[in-house]
Amino acid sequence: MGKYYIYNSKIDDKKHKNVTVIFNPDISFNIKKLNNELTEHFRFHHQTSALLFIHCQDTSELKKQISDNIETIFLTIPKVEETSLRKNIFYALYDGNSFNFTSKVFLRKNKDEILKQGLVKIFVDNGGLIESNGISHHFEFPSGKHSTKFLRTANVLVNKCEIDFIAINTLHLFKDIEFENIYCDTLSINVVAYSMSIFAKRFFGNREINIESFKSYNGLYNQKSVFYDNAIFIISASTSGGLVTYLKSTHPEIHSKEVCTLFYLPIDKDSTLAQERVLCNLEYNKSKNYGIELYYQSRRNEQCIYCDDNSTPIIIQGDSFSLDEPVINAKNISASKYITKALKDFVETFKFNKEVGSTSLKVSYSEESASRKKYNLYIDYENVIDNIGKKHFESHKAKLDSYINQYVPASIKYIVHLNDNGSKKLSEYICKQTLSLTKEKIEIYNQRDLVETTIDKDEIGSILLVGSCISNGKNLLYLSRFFRNYEGLRLIYFIGINRVGNELQSKELKTNVKFGLYGRENSSFIEVEAIQCDNLSSDTPWENEIEHLQSIQQELDVSSKFIEDRIQIIEEFANTKVRGGIESIFYSDINNKPLEIRKNSAFFNNNNYYENVSQSDVYFTIACVLNNMRNDTENGLYQTSFVKNILDPLVFNRFNDGIIQASILRAAKKEELDYSYSPKHSEDMLMLIKTFIKHIDEYQGEAIIEFLYALTSRKIKLVKTHYIEIIDELNGLQDEERIQVFKNAIKKVYEELYPKKYFS
Repeated sequence: MGKYYIYNSKIDDKKHKNVTVIFNPDISFNIKKLNNELTEHFRFHHQTSALLFIHCQDTSELKKQISDNIETIFLTIPKVEETSLRKNIFYALYDGNSFNFTSKVFLRKNKDEILKQGLVKIFVDNGGLIESNGISHHFEFPSGKHSTKFLRTANVLVNKCEIDFIAINTLHLFKDIEFENIYCDTLSINVVAYSMSIFAKRFFGNREINIESFKSYNGLYNQKSVFYDNAIFIISASTSGGLVTYLKSTHPEIHSKEVCTLFYLPIDKDSTLAQERVLCNLEYNKSKNYGIELYYQSRRNEQCIYCDDNSTPIIIQGDSFSLDEPVINAKNISASKYITKALKDFVETFKFNKEVGSTSLKVSYSEESASRKKYNLYIDYENVIDNIGKKHFESHKAKLDSYINQYVPASIKYIVHLNDNGSKKLSEYICKQTLSLTKEKIEIYNQRDLVETTIDKDEIGSILLVGSCISNGKNLLYLSRFFRNYEGLRLIYFIGINRVGNELQSKELKTNVKFGLYGRENSSFIEVEAIQCDNLSSDTPWENEIEHLQSIQQELDVSSKFIEDRIQIIEEFANTKVRGGIESIFYSDINNKPLEIRKNSAFFNNNNYYENVSQSDVYFTIACVLNNMRNDTENGLYQTSFVKNILDPLVFNRFNDGIIQASILRAAKKEELDYSYSPKHSEDMLMLIKTFIKHIDEYQGEAIIEFLYALTSRKIKLVKTHYIEIIDELNGLQDEERIQVFKNAIKKVYEELYPKKYFS
């Protein structure tokens, strides 16, 4: 939770394509907290061309406060365009009636769009759209309509600053009404009304405002309901305007201007009555790529297409539209669907090879220069370029050289590379390959060294923007903005490996960086290889393991050598010579033999991988398979508020190599291994773990330490009694230090998860 609501907004302006909005609901700014929250924001979002402070204090005082602290504020923002950004700091004061965007014409023209994007972002990011896949179940509403989706405003109201943003935008819709009562259709949105009342007192004097809920359909359809005079009515969300229409028909004394729908999506038909006072229309904006696309919803008394397809209707009822417990679906790994040939070919190209003596697919590393947390999956492209002449990389080199010859023009004058060694070496390789094709001298720059005077704005030619691997493209967006005024330079983005996590994100990135003076294809985007993979860079399995082992160590009377040794192994992954974990990324078996993959695995093209593959290669493959499953919104591991898609425990029976099991355990998210909601699936996992313990000296039980660790770290969660059975099974194994340490840790997990103690 933050003190400020910060978001990026796309706008229609030749100079300013986007702005970073900082909304402060209070009458003063806390610079220290602002700096912290801006730092966090820019960890995940690119720098825009302007900063816009939306605030409720005297503008002259705020300008002075920001000016006095501008140096420390700018420390939180990437510095590619610091000079121009200093000239583009703007302010919008809330004066009690609305936000005053009069300082600049482009802001006045885009005012409604900026505010709307902020409201839509709150709704979408906080899971306001509840979805099922429609295959196993869908939703039935009190109105009798059926759909696989519904709007749930209760999910959205999480952070105070966001609630205040909704409230203050709602308040000025009623600026001409001196209301004394606010009626909300559900209790869940009373927090918006309370925030409105606080703002009303601040701007309009000490007015007492009464807040009540008429409980959605239950209260509304009671014709005996009586409402106070001088009242306004807030409806949380609607797809038809039905509540507004019914309220008007049963209570003609209520004027439509006194009714506001917070979030509206015109699915059935656009209601003129509802649209009279809507805070935020969520309908998808194609040109700016935000909002919610219209979806199927059956009409009242109309036959439902999902029911016809034997999907179970789940009745949504109650004041806040909540279900007692989630629907659980167990998912298996479909080899034909998720273990794709493209993935196998990619791993074959970059995996371990004896000629190279290493692999480019590693775990738990990021370059020091990148100043970020370690990546769960690290692709060492520096290793690729260093060994590009060896036979192992023959196919990649041929493709890389072909792309250089095809897409790098003779007019190339500059190469700017991202701030990592792999990108630097790729730039040097491209330059060497290109020198014989161009008469121009090619100058190479590191992105971090760019300033506005580095390259003359009147320069004519081409510039190559090089990245070895990109995970979200944030740095490419910085460069796109930096060169937006260099009209004589054609931009060509040249990427060794595009590893953006899903197709939609990759498509959006390409659209954004390619757009320019001549439209959507103003610049070129070249990727030599592409793989959709997990780009987690916080709470990674090995960082979490260190923290967890340290917490266990602190509880022990005598320090565990096994824990000390294990922590040291993981910390070595950060060694700049090793550049990531390759071997010993998993716990060894009970006899301290490392986990290895056997022949005939479905995850590789052929048996050539056998004894020629590292642990990290196997983990990379499994992590990409699970990422493919998460990207499958219909039948994969896609999660919603009321539907939990978990990995079927029988996956571990089907893929019985210990290294595959360990990879699944490490690569899975906690919710994908949470069997505590389902006694049946918890029982299945229990039986498997008991079998692994029974055969602990055989190949069946080779990953048992990984399973025990997953239980202690709460990666796997079971129903209450199943922890006891596992502990009883482990009591017969007294000699192995790892078993004893994790057995005691499992006891602690059980005691913390379940209040009623089993242990004395």
